[in-house]
Parts: sequence; structure tokens; C-alpha cells
Amino acid sequence: MANTRHTYQLHSKEIEEIIRNNGLPDEISTETQLWDLIIKKATYSSPKLLFPLIYEVYGKKYPQDSTIVPLSTEYSVERSDTKEISIIKADLTFQVNNSDLYHFECEITYDGQITIRMLEYDLHAALAFRSDTKNTQLVLEFPKSAVLFLQGTTKIPDYLNCQLKFQDGSTHAYRVPTVKVQSYTLEEIREKHLCLLIPFLPIRFRRQIPSDRKLRSVKSPEKQHNLEKKVQKSKEELTSFFRETILILDQEIAEGFLTETDKKLILMLLQKSMLRISYRNRNLCQEVYNMTEPVLKLPTDELFEVIHERDALKRACSKKDSEIADRDARLADQDAKLAEYKRRYGDL
Repeated sequence: MANTRHTYQLHSKEIEEIIRNNGLPDEISTETQLWDLIIKKATYSSPKLLFPLIYEVYGKKYPQDSTIVPLSTEYSVERSDTKEISIIKADLTFQVNNSDLYHFECEITYDGQITIRMLEYDLHAALAFRSDTKNTQLVLEFPKSAVLFLQGTTKIPDYLNCQLKFQDGSTHAYRVPTVKVQSYTLEEIREKHLCLLIPFLPIRFRRQIPSDRKLRSVKSPEKQHNLEKKVQKSKEELTSFFRETILILDQEIAEGFLTETDKKLILMLLQKSMLRISYRNRNLCQEVYNMTEPVLKLPTDELFEVIHERDALKRACSKKDSEIADRDARLADQDAKLAEYKRRYGDL
């Protein structure tokens, strides 16, 4: 892994906590929530990261001073069978320049039901954010939608398709473009400035990483050796990937497409995904942390750590001085009692 000035080692209990949490942050409990969290944190913290993705999917460019406003993603739905009101929640809905409505979903793998879910989300978005104007014909405009598939490439269609047949007999095509995240190389991401996708790329390494359970279950020395070679290869691939990512982000900063804050944000989210894909292998998980944590630390963090350690030492010394003072006071008290005893009774 990358050489650093300091080695950041996780204590045993912290490694256990990561493994116990399945490599997920404390505030979430499923992998789906992790990917939702990543895209929401990225876009809410730095909305301009969406512009290259919009251009990639829809070919539309916006001026750099364009505004992006996140919109509510929760819609109330009455189920026809039970008449119960339930809530459906989309991943990301936003508006550009107070006019263009977009809806993006993140999916780990492709399944046939995603088209129906997208249609449901888009219809509710069209109803929720319609522009009501008097004396004009009502128009429901669907958002410009896309689905980001985070894993796999071969079975994912370029578009999700559904034919809508209306009561007048007319038929309309509902088509949603897809983004196959794992089809992008880091070089393509740099060329297209699609840095928003970087935190999802470690998923491509997951299947190559042997778990601790698998390593323990293998009895054959030859198979054990082969698995250990796979672990080492995974370390090398993740190291190379991380180093190349940093070079790309630095280049994007130099060319004015990103800020240092954007870089820190992307690397922070990247660390979350790398811990997730490596948590089943304790040694690799430790390596991921050692590699990513120093890069995430700000220059002032080390100063704060020194101050914290100094203050802790001062408190410890103060406590020790207090204990010594108490001991001396007790000894002085005993000496005084002994002197009084001698005064009264003399030496026996």
C-alpha cells in the first residue's frame, strides 16, 4: 500500500466494529442505503458534480453558474388492494435553473421491475412538481430520468422500455436511459469529468477478494497459497486504483473542474465504498484504512492531534501530581501524629 509519513492503525476493537457493521457506516444498515448515501452526499454537498453526468446522459450543457436544487423524493401512494397509504422514496430528484426536472436512481443490479418503479417515480414527480397555470391546458411533464447501474454491464440494456397504451388507443414509448458505471475506466472518467462515479468503481474488485471465512475453510496448501496470492493482487489493484484516482482528481483541480473540497468529498465517499468491499478480509480492510485515512486528514488535523495528546498528557501529569500531593499530605499527617505520640509518651 501507499507509503505515508505516519502509519494509521485501527485498534482491534475498531476493526471488529467495521466487520460487525458489515463495512457500513453506523447510521445505515444495508448496502443499498450506502450507495444512496454516497450519491446524495456527493450531489447535495457539491451539486455541480451532476453537470457532467447530465451531459453524458442527455447531451445538455449548462453554464457553470447554473443552480441545482434538490427536491423531495418521498411520495404518498394509496394501494388499490389494501387502501393503505404508503410512502415510496426515489433516490435523487432535482431541478436545474428552476425549470428542468431530473430524476436519477442508483441500482446495484438489473431486474425487470425497475422499469415499473421508474414509471411510478416519474409519474409522481410529474404530479408533485407540475407548473399550475390558469386558463391554459394542463401538461404533466415527466422528469429527465436515468438509472445508474453500479454492478455488471453485459445484461443491462441501454434503455429501459415500456409501451403506454391510452384509452384512445394511442401508444407511447416510455424510455429511460441507463448508465453502466462499471463500463467506465478512470481515464474515461477523467476525459468526461465524471468524478461523481468514482466512489462506485471499487465494486468491480469485490468478487476477486477472498473472504477470511473462505481462507479458513481451505485445507489444501496449494489452494491456500492461491487465495493468498489473490489477496495480495487485490491489495496491489486497490493501491494502483487509489493512486490513479488521486492523480486524476489533482488534474481536475488543476484544470478548474474540481476544488480541493470536492476532492476531499470524493475520497471520503471512496473510502466508504472501499471499506464495504473489503470488510470480509480483515487484513485487506486494515490496508484500505491505512491507505485512505492519511489522505483524508487535513494538514491541521495533525496539529489538533498533537494538541490533544499534549493536553491529555498534561491532564495525566496533573492527576499524577495530585495523587503525589495527596500521598505527601497523608504522610505528613502520619508524621504529625507520630510526633504528637512521641511528645506525649516518649520513645518506648
